[in-house]
Amino acid sequence: MQLGSVADVVTALTAIGALIAAVFGAKNAARLFGIEAKRDAAAAAREVQSQASKVFAWVATRISKREFYGVVIVNSSEQAIYDVVVRVTGADEGERTPVRLTILPPGAYYLEESPQAYGWTFASRLRSFDEEIRPVTKSRKRRVVGMSFRDSSNVAWVRDTEGLLARA
Repeated sequence: MQLGSVADVVTALTAIGALIAAVFGAKNAARLFGIEAKRDAAAAAREVQSQASKVFAWVATRISKREFYGVVIVNSSEQAIYDVVVRVTGADEGERTPVRLTILPPGAYYLEESPQAYGWTFASRLRSFDEEIRPVTKSRKRRVVGMSFRDSSNVAWVRDTEGLLARA
């Protein structure tokens, strides 16, 4: 056997080993890229949803000499939301006139049932009441059955009867 052919065999084996290592490296890199892409997509979805996840509503009662029913709408984000519609059922389990607000600044607001044309009083900051405003937590009759709004990025959102948030 000649010395040149042993060197050629060693070189060929080294090249084959490098090729195998490169294939395994490429497969591992592709797998890691897939994991990172999913992580980036999840982070982007959370970012898009960050303001919307801070908006919610519930039925409440203002305790005075008698009970006054209404709805609390909370925007705990740092920016206003728009075109708010909250669908609420009354004592008869029938849907009342929806709450409709063109804009809702950050904060917690209470609107009371009203016999007036719009069906609700003007939104007032929750903390502006001297009386206690309690959430209605045990009634299946009086409850929020849906909510929709637009966030400050002009993305439309809905919350269903269970409170689950989804893009509209």
